[in-house]
Amino acid sequence: MKRREPVIHDLNKSYFHEVEDNYYQCLFVENPLGLITIKDMTIEECKFVKIDFSLIKLINTHIVDCVFENCDLSNLEFNKVSIHRCHFINCKMTGAGFINCSLHDLLFKGVQGRYLNISFGNIRNVEFIDTVLDESSFMEIDVKNLIFNQVSFISGEIFKTGLKGMDFKTTNIEGIRIDDYSLKGIHVDMYQAIALAGLLGIIVD
Repeated sequence: MKRREPVIHDLNKSYFHEVEDNYYQCLFVENPLGLITIKDMTIEECKFVKIDFSLIKLINTHIVDCVFENCDLSNLEFNKVSIHRCHFINCKMTGAGFINCSLHDLLFKGVQGRYLNISFGNIRNVEFIDTVLDESSFMEIDVKNLIFNQVSFISGEIFKTGLKGMDFKTTNIEGIRIDDYSLKGIHVDMYQAIALAGLLGIIVD
């Protein structure tokens, strides 16, 4: 199934301290003046440029049709958050966590996502391109159409996550930790197959 793109119409330059209850068609290019909490809201058709999300706390938030460019989302916790039809472009996401999230039609491109943690929840039509995911974790996720294209996944781990049909041939999986269930039906090249065989105790002469 083809990944759907964000739908964004006219944007109005906005400031976090001026937004009370309507994150709709906003353009944010300046950081909040202090810590803010976005709770029980929908962020829709918004664009965030060079925003430091260490000052922002998201609680029970739905994010739809948004673009994040050159933002710092490091160590941000997305817990029970729905994120649909969004792009994360050239963002820093070191240590970010997506726990029990619904992730649909997302593009992560040029992202620095070392130690990223995606656990539980579900993934539909999500693509990582030219992205660093070293030492990241994918745990117990319901997956349909997850794509890695030129991804570094060195020392990453995948457990209890069905990946049938997923192509890892352009992904660096050196040092990967993966269980038998997650291995079933994935596509790898010859050298990756030899490395994965070692995880299963198979000796290739």
